[in-house]
Amino acid sequence: MTSRLGGSQRLIASVLVGLGVFLLVSAVLLPLYTIPKLKKLPLDYEAVQVSEGTGEFLDAAALLSGDGEDAVDADIPLRQQLYVTVEDPADSDVATLQGGLTLLRADTTPGRGLLSASIDRVTVDRSTALPTNDPAGSLQTDRERPAEALPRDGLQYKFPYGAGKRSYPFFDVMSRSTTEIDFVDETSIDGVTVYHYQQELEPVDLFRATRDQTNRVGLTRDVWGVSEEGDADGGEILFMNRFSTTTRDLWVEPASGVIVDSREQVTQFFGTGPDDVAVPVISYDTRYTDSTVSSMLSIAQKERDRVGLVWSVGPVSVAAPWLVGFFGLLTAGFGILMGISASRRDESAAEPGETEGETAVEDEAAADDDPAVSLYMPHEDTQHREIDDIDTTEFESSRHETP
Repeated sequence: MTSRLGGSQRLIASVLVGLGVFLLVSAVLLPLYTIPKLKKLPLDYEAVQVSEGTGEFLDAAALLSGDGEDAVDADIPLRQQLYVTVEDPADSDVATLQGGLTLLRADTTPGRGLLSASIDRVTVDRSTALPTNDPAGSLQTDRERPAEALPRDGLQYKFPYGAGKRSYPFFDVMSRSTTEIDFVDETSIDGVTVYHYQQELEPVDLFRATRDQTNRVGLTRDVWGVSEEGDADGGEILFMNRFSTTTRDLWVEPASGVIVDSREQVTQFFGTGPDDVAVPVISYDTRYTDSTVSSMLSIAQKERDRVGLVWSVGPVSVAAPWLVGFFGLLTAGFGILMGISASRRDESAAEPGETEGETAVEDEAAADDDPAVSLYMPHEDTQHREIDDIDTTEFESSRHETP
C-alpha cells in the first residue's frame, strides 16, 4: 500500500515539475515573441479629441474696405475637434487613419461659426505608426473639390509603441512639411507617466507648400496698409504670400504611443517674406480639454495593458509574464518538494523491514543456544532414526526388568 502511494505521489510530482518548467519557459517567451506581435494599432481604433482656446482672426471684409486698424477680431473663443477612425485599406500590417478636423468659433450658435474644415487620410504601419505611402495619403479642404494626394514621411496621429526619449519626424498638415519633434522631459498626468515632445516650425510659405491661390493675394499698398499717406506708390499692386508658424507640444504615453494631451500655437500672416509680418491673419492657442485628456488616458492605459498582457483585478495590475513566471516557479517548487517527500516515505517504509529481518536472525541464533529448545530441535551432528526403525522389544524388556 505504501509503495503504491509513493508511486502515485512521484507521478504527480513529475507532472507538476513539468508544468512548472513549461510555465517558466512561457514567461520568458511572452515578452520575446507574443508581446511584439500584439504591438499593432487596433483596427477598431477611434478617438475624439477636442481642444479649446482663444485666437485672433483677420476680417477680410474690413481689410478690403480700407479699415485696416479694425480688420482683426481679437479674443475669439475657439473650439477645435479632431475625429480619428480606422478606414480601408486595413489589414494585418497596415491601417488607414482618417482625421476629420474642424475649427469653429465657440461664441456662435451650434452649426455656425465654422472657420476651417478638412479630411485627412494616411495609411500607416500598424506597429511603427509611420506612413507607408501605399496608397499615398490625401487631404480635402474644400467639399466642392476632390481630395488631393499628399504623400508624407512622418508621424501624425500616434507615436510608435514603446516611444523613446528621442526626436521623431512629425508631419504638419497645415504646412505640408515634416520636421523633427524633440523630446523635452518626462512628466505625469493623473499619475500616468508621459513623455513631453515639442516641435517648432519656422515660417513656412503656404503658397509654395500648397500651390493654393488663396495663399497668394495681390492688393494695393494702400489696402495692405504698408504705404505712408500721400505716397505716390499707394496704388501699386503688391503680392504677398501667406506664411505659417507652429509650436506644437505633445504629451505621449510611451508604452502605447497614444497622444494624451496636445497644445498648438499657430500664427499666420501675409508678407513679402518669412521675416515680413505685414498683415496678421490668424493667431490662436488651443489645448485638449480636461475631458479629452481623461478619455485619451483611458485609451492609452487600455492599449498599454493589452500589449503588455497586463491582467487587472480591481486596483491590482500584474503583467502576464511575471504572473506566469511566479506560478511556474511555485508549481515546479511544489512538485520538487512532493518528489522529495515521496522518496523519504519510501526510505522510511524500507527501514522497518530490514530491522525485522535482523531481529528474526538474532532470535533464531538465541534459540540454538537454549538447552530447552535443543531437546526438541534437531542438530546437524545428531544421527536420527525413523520411528519405524526403533526396536520396540528393547522398551518391552526394560519394562519387565524394572522391579
